[in-house]
Amino acid sequence: MNKKILIGMIIVVIVILIAGIGFIVYRFQTLSPEVKEGTGLENRKEVNALVFYHWWQSTGELAAINSLIDVFVKKYPDTAIMASYVLGGGGMEMIAKIKPMILVGEAPDSFVAHPGYEIYPYVKEGLLESLDYIWESEKLADIIPMAVQEASKIDDHYYVIPLDIHRNNLIWYNKALLDKYQIDPNSLTDWDSLFKACEKLRKEGIKYPIQMGRAWTASFVFNNILLGRGGVKYYEDYINGRITSADDPKLMEVLGIFKKYLDYVNPDSAAVEWNDAINRIIKGESAFNIMGDWANGEFRLVGMKYNEDYGTISVPETDGLHMLVVDGFVEPKGVSHPTSADNWLKVVGSRLGQDAFNSKKGSITPRKDVDISLYDNYQKSAISYFQKARLVIDTGSALPYEFRDKLNDIMANFVRDKDTNKTAEALTDYTKETQNDFRMMWSIK
Repeated sequence: MNKKILIGMIIVVIVILIAGIGFIVYRFQTLSPEVKEGTGLENRKEVNALVFYHWWQSTGELAAINSLIDVFVKKYPDTAIMASYVLGGGGMEMIAKIKPMILVGEAPDSFVAHPGYEIYPYVKEGLLESLDYIWESEKLADIIPMAVQEASKIDDHYYVIPLDIHRNNLIWYNKALLDKYQIDPNSLTDWDSLFKACEKLRKEGIKYPIQMGRAWTASFVFNNILLGRGGVKYYEDYINGRITSADDPKLMEVLGIFKKYLDYVNPDSAAVEWNDAINRIIKGESAFNIMGDWANGEFRLVGMKYNEDYGTISVPETDGLHMLVVDGFVEPKGVSHPTSADNWLKVVGSRLGQDAFNSKKGSITPRKDVDISLYDNYQKSAISYFQKARLVIDTGSALPYEFRDKLNDIMANFVRDKDTNKTAEALTDYTKETQNDFRMMWSIK
């Protein structure tokens, strides 16, 4: 049997048996003797191949990752590529599947991860390579904002090559609905004005002017209210585990606003996916939804135009702040194709690769030298905002994973009973209980 085909079959079997994931064999090509120095593999030939894992599965997401692959193929046409995706994966689920592969010496060459606490345990266990050399060779520190740089580090070393940026602190609205009832979205800069708009809509027959989804989206709303009403310093205390008093007046104020917010929320939120909540905005059944800007793709799918059919405003009291979500690629220890891994990470960090990927996905590039002509109207506005705003790392990276899980439970209970005192006690008790889990100290510049 041809050696190249045999190697390809072995990789496929490993993918299926160990990770339980879907895969796309992009191409198989030639062998190369090139091996990166210092890997311990200098005396054996390195297959000219690349195996990486991601969590993007929708039509738009697959178009985005294929566009990034196309950029890589044009630069390295003789490399065999397998782009695999974790079924239902994302976040810690991705790493949970990858970790056993690293431990048995079958690590993929790269995979997608969020920076911060998601990768922290694996860095501490010595399972990920430092990527300082990529940041240095590609001069990424010169064109990526400091907040994104700091998020990509653990103990002063880079472990992530950031690929895309999403913004969390946004309200999506149906423009036709607001126009019909003469509500100016740009006037909704504080919670009182938003609630007054909700009252007006309710009197006009829109029973639930705000849509919300499952428990994680309730946590999403809570985190946004805390950032806006509490302020950046208070949010910094929150992500560093310093809010430990159930009588904290700001915490009670934040929960009070959230309780009022829930008065206007669909009562079936616990059973609603985030995109279904957005779909009700698209249909004009409701007016507002707090969600990250991955929601833009839902509007684009149905042909709606930004600032004509729908729009965005900052979550009240967060204007000028950008709560950012970062997706990036990392490199495990002991990869089989270190040369290709390096080449892939360089393309991931490049302007050409990032513009190709983000213009399709609906996200934006962290790079300052973006080719803005490639992006849609929402993305153009997002790029402009990102380059001017104060950047704040989102809780997905900034809170310990177990804490985020517990927060979802606490907020799900709050949606049901709206008991501010009980919720404050549950949140602060758990914060005190898990103090040792807050190992990364975040400083928002």
